[in-house]
Amino acid sequence: MATLENQGYRRDLDLSETTDEENAIDNLMGTGVSKDLRYIQNNLRNTSRIPFNIVDSNGFFFFGGENTLGISSLSSDIPVGTNNTRITIVLTHPYALKVGNLVELQGITESNSLNGQYTVTSVSTDLTTIRVQKNNFTYTNDSMSVGTGVSFIHKPENIFTYTEDDVVNVSVATTFTVGTATTTLSKGIDYYVTQSNGINKFKLSKTSSTSVLGLSTITVANNAPADTPSGSGEFEFIRKDPVHRQQLINYIFPEIQDNEGDFTYIDGETINDTFEQTQTNIEGAEYFSLKKYRGDQSVTTSDSIKFEGSVVLNDPANYIVGNGVENVNAPGIYIGDTRAFSSDNNPWNKNGTEGAVGAALTTSAEEVSIGELAFLDGTDGNSMVLKFDTISGTPDDDFDDLTGGVIASSFTHKIPIKVEDANGNQESYYLLVSNT
Repeated sequence: MATLENQGYRRDLDLSETTDEENAIDNLMGTGVSKDLRYIQNNLRNTSRIPFNIVDSNGFFFFGGENTLGISSLSSDIPVGTNNTRITIVLTHPYALKVGNLVELQGITESNSLNGQYTVTSVSTDLTTIRVQKNNFTYTNDSMSVGTGVSFIHKPENIFTYTEDDVVNVSVATTFTVGTATTTLSKGIDYYVTQSNGINKFKLSKTSSTSVLGLSTITVANNAPADTPSGSGEFEFIRKDPVHRQQLINYIFPEIQDNEGDFTYIDGETINDTFEQTQTNIEGAEYFSLKKYRGDQSVTTSDSIKFEGSVVLNDPANYIVGNGVENVNAPGIYIGDTRAFSSDNNPWNKNGTEGAVGAALTTSAEEVSIGELAFLDGTDGNSMVLKFDTISGTPDDDFDDLTGGVIASSFTHKIPIKVEDANGNQESYYLLVSNT
């Protein structure tokens, strides 16, 4: 409302006449809107935290396994007016447990009945003191043993979802080292979630998937332990959870017309049916995405293959003979005379006389990828030998001698290669090739 009755507002004062903003907003937009805005205020600073668990065998940050936490003291008491035992656990290092998390105590010798799984009932603000409760059982001990036989375990729950391009920080600078492979995550730096399964694992990238530079996925060595300044190896991922205008729009229920002509939100199903179907879709998508070939992942597998009956390795059609790679050990896997699996046949053929102008390696394959291209020494009489003519004459003649008179612009493709000397030193070069 304005400062003086019936004064109205002056455009040049930018609404400064309003003395009670909450009443003004409620009058304009409806009672209670001002309180709604209070909840939204400063929501750009919202964050959520999860504690680091492990790096799995594929280099993912994985949260589906158990995590054993160090404890410095263990005690129990009976709250006044109850028939229950309250157990207090003091952690050696802070750990971001939350009320409702599932934990387990093992190895307590003073009272075996206290061993078992519990739900966390309270967590101190410094994240070091945890309390759980055992109902219908009474036991008091101010100082129970916390020797090597006693363990406090955070059980996996899969109750969070980190999805593509979520912005994540780390609570402290952390280094992951395996052998000579070292990766460091720095405090205060924004990282982006990538390759998340939407349930319990993800990787991080230095750039988002929408960046003009593309993803820059951070490689963490498989099963790498975490090293933090405290020496505990424990830290937290801090996700930024701001509320933007689009989130508010998404919160508004859509008007959906069902098959009967009515406007409802679920067509012929209960909310429980919808949740179950959604869960089924998620689990099915996760299963098949891991089983099918992906362009952004390696196609190698460590899965065992089991056969009933005999399997013979042979070359019934003489695919390898005459192609210059008779030393290849396994041209293919054949069951009887049927080729069951792809082979590592050499797709290249020699055209022309070795060392002569115009001699070339050719292939009829439409798409070719080279893992290791070897130019052998020619001692077996079949392998190709990489040769150049002797350099002589003027500078112009030198180039012709090296290329056999072929100019560089006539090549259509280049293959990156590394040339290594006897001491292991490598230099990068490009091998020029042509599709004709």
